Amino acid sequence: MPHALTACVLLTLAVVPGLEVGTGPEPSPQPISWELGFRFLDPQRIEVQLPGRSTPEVYWYMVYTVTNHGERSRSFFPTFQLVTSDLRVIDTDMGISALVFSAIQQRHRQTHKYLVHPTQAIGELRRGDDYALESVAIWRDVELNTGSFCIYVAGLSGETRFVANRAYDPDLPETVINPDGRERAVNPKHFALRKTLEIRYNLPGSPAARSVADPERVGTRWLMR
Repeated sequence: MPHALTACVLLTLAVVPGLEVGTGPEPSPQPISWELGFRFLDPQRIEVQLPGRSTPEVYWYMVYTVTNHGERSRSFFPTFQLVTSDLRVIDTDMGISALVFSAIQQRHRQTHKYLVHPTQAIGELRRGDDYALESVAIWRDVELNTGSFCIYVAGLSGETRFVANRAYDPDLPETVINPDGRERAVNPKHFALRKTLEIRYNLPGSPAARSVADPERVGTRWLMR
């Protein structure tokens, strides 16, 4: 269990050079900005046979429900990252085949009958339980053979924090222009951290068996990331 926590915290603080593990900024003890209610099922594995493929493709996914209990509508733009204990970072994939979503939707039709595709979950979230949103985060080509991993969910809170970049060099440019013409920060003066939900899991068994094992949740917490 400590191994899972240490690996995830190291990645969380990696965006702030010079900070030691455990010394990064923490969210306020009480909410100081808007915050959405978030319920979820632990990650599950699914195999889907796609047209033209000789073997089924493997996906991991997390079904969730988000509710706005605030005083007004909020824009909901969630991000989900899966981070393994060897610090591989896997983002969700919006371009996944509709057949994959349909298979997940069919599996959970009894408990989540209003499940919508991830692309339909983005946008205005009206206040109240009647407008609670059910959707799913889906990861493609994830090899879960390490002993632990974390899932980070951002976009559930408006709390942000700015911290100084201790590696900032005033003699170097703050941004560069990529070949595609877009500007990219390489030497920022500050980093913007967002209140993010961290969900920690262990994977039991040998490395060969972990890819099909059921993840065991070991903890959740809010952090600034």
